[in-house]
Amino acid sequence: LQSLVFSITIIFASGGYDHGTSAGKGNFDLSLTWNPFNYFIKGQSYAVMGYGLTNFLDIHGYYSFTNNDNDNYYGGFLYQFYQSKWIDLSTAIGVRKYRKQKTMHLFFPQLLYTVNLTEKVRIGGSIVDIKIYDSMTRIGTALDTFLIFKILEKKNYIVDFTIGGFNPVMWEPDKGNWHPTYSIDIKLKA
Repeated sequence: LQSLVFSITIIFASGGYDHGTSAGKGNFDLSLTWNPFNYFIKGQSYAVMGYGLTNFLDIHGYYSFTNNDNDNYYGGFLYQFYQSKWIDLSTAIGVRKYRKQKTMHLFFPQLLYTVNLTEKVRIGGSIVDIKIYDSMTRIGTALDTFLIFKILEKKNYIVDFTIGGFNPVMWEPDKGNWHPTYSIDIKLKA
């Protein structure tokens, strides 16, 4: 059953964003997104990754496959500057590049958070200021927030399910300001 859950997680995940908790030294975080057959017009298929260089410093990034064939990728560093029983806070800096455009974006400043409600339920999300890299012209602030539910924990991995919303800067959701999201997230422990 555990192998089946792990396999389904990799194939059908959708959504997934960073939050305020570092991966931890030697641990690997992975959140996969799949927009099946480009069903959602503004949807994306992507992978968000983080690797703990220390207990509080991660290398993190993503690769996004879009419906309009303008894939983009992001790479940067995340630093968890606060940790308590109830909340983790991080900041990050990184650069996004589109595969078929010269445009690059700087994601800074960023505030990422994780609020620990119970051992199995958390709230996570981020506030990300986006600028055009060359001119440092500010585009706006993207927001996301989501509930994180721990669904499986074993010695070497943890699997979470998340559901939430994303308030984008580069496009408008069909209804209101928020676009619904969900994901399956995997942490591989060292």
